[in-house]
Amino acid sequence: MSDNSCSSHCCPRFDLAFANLITRLWVGLRLFMAGLDKFRSGDGAEATFNFGNYETKTNLIAKLMSDNSFLPAFLPSAAIDAYAFGIGFALIIVGIWVVLGIFSEVSLLAAGLTFLSLGLGLAALPDDTELCVNIGIGVMMVFLALSTVKHGFISLDGILRRKKKSADA
Repeated sequence: MSDNSCSSHCCPRFDLAFANLITRLWVGLRLFMAGLDKFRSGDGAEATFNFGNYETKTNLIAKLMSDNSFLPAFLPSAAIDAYAFGIGFALIIVGIWVVLGIFSEVSLLAAGLTFLSLGLGLAALPDDTELCVNIGIGVMMVFLALSTVKHGFISLDGILRRKKKSADA
């Protein structure tokens, strides 16, 4: 006979809470840093971050997608340019959203869809090795974070739920 005296409502699972925190931070910081990198030029102490660098990199992304993939056969060049221009901002916003843990399920869904959109763009290119490695790991990490999201009391969602429960009691 199993002992159900400690359900998930009365005893928090710290192992799953920490698993959620670590995977959520990995996903969020990975997205944030990828977005921030779009604004970078140079390395180390010589690195600069500005909008001019962003325009240069996003123009290169749009050109790469237009010249080396099958996407122009299905999408107008304006759609490819808009995606390339907006992806850096999307990466930063979704990354911060996931790290903070605001509406965790929705933020992780947005993270997963962001990884999938990056994967689609990479899969459309002739060499999709990066798709299998980087994007695949990102999707798996989103899956792990979503699998433990109900135990994510180390997030803004979790803090707000605890405050609401204590106010109701």
